[in-house]
Amino acid sequence: MKTFVKAHKFGISLLFALIIGAMLIHFSGGCPIYRFFHKNCLSCGMLSACLAALRLDFREAFCFHPMFWSVPILALYVIFEGKLFKKKYVNILVITLIAIGFAVQYVLKLNGVI
Repeated sequence: MKTFVKAHKFGISLLFALIIGAMLIHFSGGCPIYRFFHKNCLSCGMLSACLAALRLDFREAFCFHPMFWSVPILALYVIFEGKLFKKKYVNILVITLIAIGFAVQYVLKLNGVI
């Protein structure tokens, strides 16, 4: 475990910084993009969705944000610094599919479909 932490110190530090940043945004009154522009951002509802998923309420998590399942994958990508799979094209494919999923859910949310 010690060697894992040493090998991935930057990724783990970045992940903790992102978690702390998300908590600060949450406890300071919510999404600043929504507060100023009154439009949802790509990740609006993600914290609530992740908390619902931790309670094993996946239906509620999907209602908050349909891409909640991508958070553990993205966290692993941060920890392993973009080298989760051995083949580079698989890494690129997974990240591309997640990005497309976020874009599709955002367009559907803005149009009132979800």
